[in-house]
Parts: sequence; C-alpha cells; structure tokens
Amino acid sequence: MAKRQHGFTLVEVMFALGIFALAALAAVAATSQHLNDLNYMQDKSMAQYAGANAMARVSLDYPPENGATGVEMVGSREWFWRSEVLKTQTADVFYVTVRVFEEQPQSADNNDGALVVLSRYLGPDSGSGANEAQP
Repeated sequence: MAKRQHGFTLVEVMFALGIFALAALAAVAATSQHLNDLNYMQDKSMAQYAGANAMARVSLDYPPENGATGVEMVGSREWFWRSEVLKTQTADVFYVTVRVFEEQPQSADNNDGALVVLSRYLGPDSGSGANEAQP
C-alpha cells in the first residue's frame, strides 16, 4: 500500500499566492487613495483659512474693490485669491465672492481650479463694526 502524502500541491500553493497578491495590491491601493484624500482635505482646509482671511481683508474696505487679488500665507504655503464684487438690488449692498487658488491664476476671467469659493453680502456697516454699541 502506498503512503498517503500530506501537504499542498504546487497548483494550490500558486493559487493561494495569487489570492494573497491580489489582496495585498488592493490594500496598497486603498492606503494610497486614503493618503491622497488626506492630503486633499488638508489643502482644502488650509485654503478655507486663507479664503476667510482674504474675505476679512476685502470686507475691511467699503465699498469693496472688484477684482482685488492677494496672497495669504497659511500653513507655510502661499494661497492666491481673487475677489469678485457684484451690486445687488439693495442700495449700498454688495455680493462679494472670494476664490482661493493653489497657484496664481493665469487670467482674471479664469475661475477654473479654485479650491475654495466663499461668498457674503457686504453693506456699509457689516465689516467695520461701526454699528456696535458704545459703552
């Protein structure tokens, strides 16, 4: 009688290695995507801070200047911004939009690539604090 051998055949081992390789590739791809998403969210958060700073700068001057541009340093990085000011139906009230870019935009009309877009209404007393109660 022949002795029965224990263990795996070469085909079984190769199949198991193939499954393991596919699982490892999926794990590496998921980790890489997760790191990319984290980097994007970090950039978006920093651009949000830069946009808030830029909106505050634009709001300090009344009436706001259409097409104002600037650079904000947030997170040891430069963020470029541009404002757009529209008149509203209400006298002396403007609709201000600030767009934040990672790189300086090539043209004033090109809004593609804005990482963050912030908007607000701005009136004569909304940014200066002049209407606050005096002690």
